[in-house]
Amino acid sequence: MTGLIWVLEAVVLGCLMGYRWTDLRAVQPAWAGWLLIFGAGTAGGIGVTSCLFFVSGVLLGSPVAALALELAAVAWLGYEALRRPLPQPQTTGGTPPPVALPWIAGGLLLALGIATAAMAIAWDLNPHGNWDAWAIWNLRARFLASPNGMAWRAWSPALGATSHPGYPLLVSAFIGRCWAFSHNATQAVPLATSYAFFISLIALAAGGLTVLRGPTLGILGALVLVATPALLHEVPTQYADVPLASYLAGAMVFALLDRPMLVGIFAGFAAWTKDEGLLVLIVLLVATAVFQRRAIVPVVAGALPVALLAASFKLLLSRGGAPQLSTNLPAAGHQLADVSRLGPIVAAFGREFVGMGTAWYHPVLPLLLLAIALRFDRERWREAAFCGAVAVTILLGFVGVYLVTANDLSWMLQTSLNRLLVQVWPALVLAGFISLRTPEGAAIFTPVPQPKVRRKARA
Repeated sequence: MTGLIWVLEAVVLGCLMGYRWTDLRAVQPAWAGWLLIFGAGTAGGIGVTSCLFFVSGVLLGSPVAALALELAAVAWLGYEALRRPLPQPQTTGGTPPPVALPWIAGGLLLALGIATAAMAIAWDLNPHGNWDAWAIWNLRARFLASPNGMAWRAWSPALGATSHPGYPLLVSAFIGRCWAFSHNATQAVPLATSYAFFISLIALAAGGLTVLRGPTLGILGALVLVATPALLHEVPTQYADVPLASYLAGAMVFALLDRPMLVGIFAGFAAWTKDEGLLVLIVLLVATAVFQRRAIVPVVAGALPVALLAASFKLLLSRGGAPQLSTNLPAAGHQLADVSRLGPIVAAFGREFVGMGTAWYHPVLPLLLLAIALRFDRERWREAAFCGAVAVTILLGFVGVYLVTANDLSWMLQTSLNRLLVQVWPALVLAGFISLRTPEGAAIFTPVPQPKVRRKARA
């Protein structure tokens, strides 16, 4: 179980980096700032240590150097954190928190506990995850953690097309790092990694929505994510879809909070996570140029280092394109012109969206009920349009991939579409909650002051 120590160390390193180099600890309310630091630190720490291990431990053949750099960074940042005083809480004369807020927060904690217990049962029954976990992500992690110079086999064509040797390596490199540092390939590491990304996603959504739209909508938004059966199902599989969802949601939250450098960093990590992450990176860059033109330079600067690493891996090491795409332009053009392919794709999207729920419940129902109760805030149309445009454009990109796929269309839709929707679902939830009026502004969840009755003086 020593591998879990290195998972925790990456989270601590990321949180210290967020505390030292961002101003998130100064946002209000303070607990939302700490949630953002934890969420960004968890996903960011895993991303940073993955890149560092791949460059130093794999490409340069010196995992000891990567370990030493990490420990030195933790020691220095920890010392800096102790030296820097915490920001003084700002006292504002705003409206008091709704009386229902503790109950909603308790419901979120209860839902997290139930979800975690259900995942624990799945982990016990299937500790190695689903097919892609041990055939792609964890298999490549074993090669990367090997001390015998076999790391190159993680992207060798000899693995075969089913192991996708050209896939980016953020998740595999992080798991391999923990195994290499602990000298123990314990299955607890990929389990903890998948759960850490899930908790990071919830923290980013709750903290970001709280800062942007108030604590009630922030906690309710996180509760909708925790109560999404399709999302919960993907966490024990140990695939890279929940990590990608975390990076996409984090990038969008920081775009709304006007932290463009963090937007770029998270978009770069998305490109290093999965092939779909390249689409996420491109869409976020275009959306920034359209909606937040002045932020494009820091976004590009933040994304460039990791994006270059991902591009170098794809072009120079693996030399692998996306096997699901058509191999030549004439074939792609012919498939795009084939209108008969669009109908099954749209129908499959509809079926999978309906299938995100279970029995009578669907995670879109809370959004619909809140929209009816609160209505929409017209002053938030620009932020909602940004989130919606990013999510819809990514979904349209997925449709385009299915149109030009070189594989059997029915097989591709059955084996991948549910996971693609999970990647984008948190972004859709953000778009929905950003557009709502706050319960405080809508005068619900708040006590209505009762008029005081004056008693007549006795004669």
